[in-house]
Amino acid sequence: NIRSYTSRSFNRPIWHNMFGNRQMQKAIFLAQVCLYVAVLVPEFSDKILKLDGVGIEWKGWLLALAGPLGCLVLCEACKVITAFQMQKYQRSLAARPTAGAKAEGSQQGVQSESKAKGLPAEATSCPHDDIVEVSV
Repeated sequence: NIRSYTSRSFNRPIWHNMFGNRQMQKAIFLAQVCLYVAVLVPEFSDKILKLDGVGIEWKGWLLALAGPLGCLVLCEACKVITAFQMQKYQRSLAARPTAGAKAEGSQQGVQSESKAKGLPAEATSCPHDDIVEVSV
């Protein structure tokens, strides 16, 4: 269930507002309870699910903990890379030449095109005639 925490954001660390979502905490708790019931309750775990949670000893439990910890480390490392890539992209957008004059000209063109098609002023038509975007 570590993956539940790591997957909440692409670029923020796991500890950022970790317990902010109460419903998520309830779901993770319930998932953990179900996991331990499935692995440890006699008759259910061994005969129905064919699991042997008691018989795996400390080495098995150590390996069972190594998986989530490895997931945590790798996911957080990927978030560092993703955050760097996002910052680099945002800087490249900010460094682009100002397209103010171009945008104003194209916006006026879009508005006149919208009027010609009988659309509201805030609606824009896409290159595809059957799709209309409305900005709110």
